[in-house]
Amino acid sequence: MDWPLYLYLFLIISGFLLTTQFGEKLSYRFRNYQTRVIYGILLIAFGGFSVSTHTYYIHQKLHEVGGTSGCSAFSVFNCGDVISNDAYNSDPFFEIPWGIIGMFSFAALIFILLVIRKSPDDKNILNWIKTLFVIPALGMLPILWLIYVELFILGVFCQYCTGAHLANFLVLISGYNLYNYHESGAWDSSKIQ
Repeated sequence: MDWPLYLYLFLIISGFLLTTQFGEKLSYRFRNYQTRVIYGILLIAFGGFSVSTHTYYIHQKLHEVGGTSGCSAFSVFNCGDVISNDAYNSDPFFEIPWGIIGMFSFAALIFILLVIRKSPDDKNILNWIKTLFVIPALGMLPILWLIYVELFILGVFCQYCTGAHLANFLVLISGYNLYNYHESGAWDSSKIQ
């Protein structure tokens, strides 16, 4: 793996740990559950945005004349073979590269999280929290298809793509936990820091 991927995975996994019970032990500053979850999901989404940006960078470098990917490639771990494949490197409907779709999705999630953090007493807070869950839930459909393509059609594994997929999945889980917390009646907008 390349060093940037380690950084992205560190952000993603640290953010997810912050949203769990383990995060209460790690974070002396955010003892409040809803605050920890919001900041944890922000870390996950920022990591997902960063790794999506990197996949788009790889996509662009591979489509330059004589371009190289800048990502390590050996045996079944080869992000270049996945991202450079013209049949699968963009969505089939609009032909937008997957990296751009990931950047847009994670940017939308970051925006929603900032709205939730800054306006926790908004009358539409539940709609924002539901949207925080719906976006990654919809993202799971193309992700499952892309995993199928990687494993069964191309026979290679893209580490950077998997980082973005992991971030989406962890935002889905954490967003659902935040939704359940809100629905339990424990939501206290005065405690969000």
